[in-house]
Amino acid sequence: MKTFITIFIISLIVGVFVFLQDKNDNLQIEEEVTKKIVEVEKIKNKKFSRKLKLRGFTQASRVVTLKSQVEGKISSKNFMKGIDYKAGTQLILIDPEDKVAKLKEMEALLNQRKKEYQVAENLFEKGFRSEVKLTESRTNFENALALFEKSQVELNNTKIIMPFDSSIEESYIELGDYVKKGDSIAKIVDLNPIYINLSASEKEINRLKLNQNARVFIGKKIFEGKINYISKTSDPQTRNFTIQVEVDNKNSSILSGLSTEIEIKLDAEYAFFVPSSLITLNDIGEIGLKIILNGIVKFIPIKIISDTGKGYWIKINDKDLSDEIIVITQGHEYTIEGEIVDFSFKKND
Repeated sequence: MKTFITIFIISLIVGVFVFLQDKNDNLQIEEEVTKKIVEVEKIKNKKFSRKLKLRGFTQASRVVTLKSQVEGKISSKNFMKGIDYKAGTQLILIDPEDKVAKLKEMEALLNQRKKEYQVAENLFEKGFRSEVKLTESRTNFENALALFEKSQVELNNTKIIMPFDSSIEESYIELGDYVKKGDSIAKIVDLNPIYINLSASEKEINRLKLNQNARVFIGKKIFEGKINYISKTSDPQTRNFTIQVEVDNKNSSILSGLSTEIEIKLDAEYAFFVPSSLITLNDIGEIGLKIILNGIVKFIPIKIISDTGKGYWIKINDKDLSDEIIVITQGHEYTIEGEIVDFSFKKND
């Protein structure tokens, strides 16, 4: 009887052990069956040139008001507003009649003083004239020469000449007007080159340098230019720096005062490019990616440095992931950090 009871107990224990083992195996099989499968893609670090975009406005390279340097009546006017003129073109003539008479008078005086000086010099060499008298004659001659040259300048100034290739923006006189010295004649504008004035923040200014290429967008037109000026001090209120881009404008097609956008290609740096659909947030609101590292899902924070519209160029602070990462492209929505998953690489279309 005792032998039967012993055998029964042993059989019961073995049965329980077998039951528990089978249950454990079933749980392991079920766990393997429910293990998640995700699709991944290997993304490598590549060289990327960021494009800095700034907004500004166009400005004429030179705006000058021509003024009369002599007094007189406008006897000839040879320009119209809005028309381009070449350097050296005569725009107006101030009646030179009195200036011509003055020049002749000064020329006669100069000839007289010259002869007086020559006589005084000759007599001085022979000992018949003192050095004081010789000096006085020389001074009179030099004064007459100065008056003659001044009258020549006044006669030349009766002609107002275009100083450089430019356009007439405003006219302040009409034919027959009487002008005084210093009166405004016309405002002229030089549109070649044209300047683009912009503001850059203290972060942006460190990436800019003189003669750096810039692409200028004005409406639907695109122009090429170069940075020709960077301010050394910032605006005390905005803390922004002024920069200026120079654009060739030979045909004056770009007007002054237009709103513009410029694009400057910065020095190349290494970054990862990922589609925007892969960007996600973790539980504390950090922006990042879900990747596979040693078969385990890992969330890595990222820094977006450029948005192309089709995706983002990003930076990763983790030095161990500086060369390449395995990003979850399908299934990242229902995976959690630390989860062990199976994965397969995305097939290229």
